[in-house]
Amino acid sequence: MAEQPPLESFVDDGEIPTEERATVLHVDRGEDIASICGRVEMAPTYAVIVWAPAGNRSLATELGIRRLLRHAEESGKQVAIATTSVALASRARQARIPVARRPEHVRWDAPGRVVLRLGPLTLLLPAVGRFLQLLVILVVGLAAAALALTMGPAATVVVYPPTQTLHDTVLLSASPNFEENDPQRLRVPAAQVSTVRTLTLAARTTGLVPVGVAAARAQVVVSNPGPRAVTIPAGAMLVSDPGGVEFSLDAELAVPAGAQAAGTVTARVLGTAGNVPAGAISRFADPQFATLQVSNPEPAAGGANEDRPAVAQQDVLALRELAQSLAESPTVRAFLAEDRPHDAVFLGTAEVEVEFGESQPPVGTPASVVLLPVTVRISALAIPAETLERFAREVLRLGQGAGAFVPGTVRAEETGARQYDADNEVVTTELRVEAEFAPGIDEGEIRRAVRGKSPGEVRRILRERYGSSESDVRLVPGFAPWLPRFGFRIDVEIRSPSALEPGSESSTPNRNDGSNSTGLPADSRPRLRVEAHRRGRER
Repeated sequence: MAEQPPLESFVDDGEIPTEERATVLHVDRGEDIASICGRVEMAPTYAVIVWAPAGNRSLATELGIRRLLRHAEESGKQVAIATTSVALASRARQARIPVARRPEHVRWDAPGRVVLRLGPLTLLLPAVGRFLQLLVILVVGLAAAALALTMGPAATVVVYPPTQTLHDTVLLSASPNFEENDPQRLRVPAAQVSTVRTLTLAARTTGLVPVGVAAARAQVVVSNPGPRAVTIPAGAMLVSDPGGVEFSLDAELAVPAGAQAAGTVTARVLGTAGNVPAGAISRFADPQFATLQVSNPEPAAGGANEDRPAVAQQDVLALRELAQSLAESPTVRAFLAEDRPHDAVFLGTAEVEVEFGESQPPVGTPASVVLLPVTVRISALAIPAETLERFAREVLRLGQGAGAFVPGTVRAEETGARQYDADNEVVTTELRVEAEFAPGIDEGEIRRAVRGKSPGEVRRILRERYGSSESDVRLVPGFAPWLPRFGFRIDVEIRSPSALEPGSESSTPNRNDGSNSTGLPADSRPRLRVEAHRRGRER
């Protein structure tokens, strides 16, 4: 059997000289031991690898492997076996022969040892029994999986414990020129905040415009000077000159050659515009009837108009005047506080900019209602929510000993007179500040209580120990069965139970009395009718 080209042996630190080369002998499953030993003896190199990919029946026996080993010793060779056969590999290890699955993976320095490959690396396992080795591998794998599942994930635990609301009133100064809270002088940084609302103003129209309510009719006479009869279908369009009023033939009309025929037509538009004089209807709109002559001996009659409500210029002017007045409306200014419920907004510093679009429908259009889109931008000084929370914690010292502070629950409103220094942008006012605290709640204690627990067990602990009837446990990755065992991998969020109530954070748009989204005010004065949308931002 032909030999494979020799390849360099894998030898560690001179166990076999680096200039030596190992000969690879490929053997079949049925090749006898005498043939294999003869080929080993004839190998040109000191190191010989017997490569039996599917195993070999002779070598898998104790007699066969001893004969190979003795023949190699007598001929001065060092042999190794490369095979995927479990039986042959086990037999070779018992004889302390290096074993690998492929020739290039042979470890000459590990005769009789089990070699575990991990990518480009190899790991020599202890020389213990095969079943004990499998047990060690299984235990190590399970330990690694347990560590990965218990220490690797990250978790967020949201708690809704019972809370109590504490409040206090304080006289303070706020300005964008203040860089940080000053607990001694009660100074708080402020910022310019703003919101944008798009409103729709509606008013009943006061103008009148004539609107056609009946179509004019006329009798026409059609002459056919040609040599062939012509049939004109019903609905054929005729045109009057001047004016270009269009008429439709009421019924099909047959005009003999060199003769005349009479028919009736109806104006296509309602109103008095169709009452054209005699002789005005003079041609067909379709070129195929261009050879026919047509005329109306009598004036068209029957067209009628009626006065209907329409958009007048004064209606649009009244809506624009109402839009301009929104700049001084306390209700409009309150939109800013409504859109930023967690900020302390100083409405006395509010400025309102009003922009309005084109009226719908335009002036002169018949309609009972005219609409005007208006965009209002309200801006004012305010203490942002983040600063207000620090104010509640650090400056007011609310809730000391009352438990954990609940973020997002701070509210503030002015209770007394306000002084505003516009030149220095300083607001001095009295604020009533309130916030929620959770008695007996400590975030660090919660982390220690829930680490290493399953989500179900965490919910039970939060319910029984901390009174949180609702809780949310989020794991990353989501398939992790337990929370991490390290507290720094667990985030605890404390929220108010009111956050679970539907619509607790939403605000309902204010509307003027006497108007709604489907009806109109009883009187004709322009009023705020629909609020389309809103958006807020902080500059």
